[in-house]
Amino acid sequence: MRNWVNEWVQEGRLYVWRYANPRRGWGGWHFTADPAGCRSIINLLERMHGGEACHRTLKLERVTDDILSVPNSGYKCAEQFSKVRIEFQPDHGALSLHEDSDMLRMVIGSKRLRKFSAAFTSMEIGDGDFGIDTSDDRKSLSWMFWWMPNEKY
Repeated sequence: MRNWVNEWVQEGRLYVWRYANPRRGWGGWHFTADPAGCRSIINLLERMHGGEACHRTLKLERVTDDILSVPNSGYKCAEQFSKVRIEFQPDHGALSLHEDSDMLRMVIGSKRLRKFSAAFTSMEIGDGDFGIDTSDDRKSLSWMFWWMPNEKY
């Protein structure tokens, strides 16, 4: 049987960050990617959806001042990470992201996978400044999505 997830190859650029000492509403994770990076992540998530538990590790680009200028929050980026491991666990109900040395570990299940994928679909065409809930808990932090600076959409 062919393993579509293992055959996936990352394209484009992906950025994930969190702010150091953020004010209320800015405490969750923030994402952006160039259009090729968005398409690449969407493709990976489609390969994962409906399958068994699996994972892939993606390279993260260094967050620059240009990237941080889009939200214009005035906050500095907290730690930088070089990669993110996306783990698909079909029954996992929430989106979670945890630090693991220089890598981030994201766990996503079937329930939130489509919402996460839709965020990258919107970013691919230049949308941004929106968030998605990470769980059904109203107190959970949202993940924010931003357009890429200097990109011609």
